[in-house]
Amino acid sequence: MAWSGDISQMDHLADRIADLAEVPSRAAKRVSLELGSLLQEEFDEGHDPYGTAWKPLVEATLAKRSQTSLPPLTDTAKMRASLRVRPMRGAGVAITIDHPAAPHQTGWVGPQGSGPARPILPARSELPAEWVDAIESSIVREVRA
Repeated sequence: MAWSGDISQMDHLADRIADLAEVPSRAAKRVSLELGSLLQEEFDEGHDPYGTAWKPLVEATLAKRSQTSLPPLTDTAKMRASLRVRPMRGAGVAITIDHPAAPHQTGWVGPQGSGPARPILPARSELPAEWVDAIESSIVREVRA
């Protein structure tokens, strides 16, 4: 096989190929930021990832709150702080949810009583359209960069 063409362009091609190898990591970082913003929006507006409002607080809980006009799970910053969205090596994104937010994902029962599910993360079976859009647009932006 014979080579023909401008060999000086090979450096540019090699640089572009090396840059493409970094796309998954950059996309994962962008996806992490986008999903983190969507999670914060849930707390701001008091709804699950699909836009369904969280079940309202009962009167006994409202009586203990400093501000009754805030959505459920937002009286302190503990719930928001228990969520972490971070890029992983390669192309992955890790979302961790710890106590005190974790029990609200499916509901809870304990010594103080029980509480309804107020999901913070989407169901495993179907990502919300906003999440899919955020993931796809983040990847497309990085591929085009």
